[in-house]
Amino acid sequence: MSGVTGRGRDLAGRIDIAPWHAEDLRVGDWMNLGTVQVHHDEVLAFAARFDPLPIHLDETNPVFGGVIASGVHTMALFSSLASREFIPRLALVAGKGIDRLRLPVPVRPGASLTGAVEIVDIAEHSARADVTYRSTLTDESEQVVLSFVGIAVVSRRRHRPA
Repeated sequence: MSGVTGRGRDLAGRIDIAPWHAEDLRVGDWMNLGTVQVHHDEVLAFAARFDPLPIHLDETNPVFGGVIASGVHTMALFSSLASREFIPRLALVAGKGIDRLRLPVPVRPGASLTGAVEIVDIAEHSARADVTYRSTLTDESEQVVLSFVGIAVVSRRRHRPA
């Protein structure tokens, strides 16, 4: 449960009611997203194509004692988990934004990263809601390597006349 407070419900136990509309979610609900491995060759290939800085490509770079994954690559690794486990279960209309993106600890090749999300706010509107969720990615030492607050626009259930 790394990265979440655990004060709400584990959404993995509610997969049977997906898609989740705004009314199905509560502040404090959380979900572990699984684990992804950081492969050395992928760090180099991603950096070469999208972020060709020496800290991502030069094995002898003294700044971090070897290469580290690009922040954009780290975000993509998180997305690979969330796009399989969390996002497709939402009655999603669209993504609305990302706030407070942080990369406090470098990600090194060979790391095993675990993702989690926790619902922190639900602002309901007539047909939709803005669902705000805290996202974290932690390494095998449970250090947070990525955190951000995401906002998704999620459909509300249509209320049937009585």
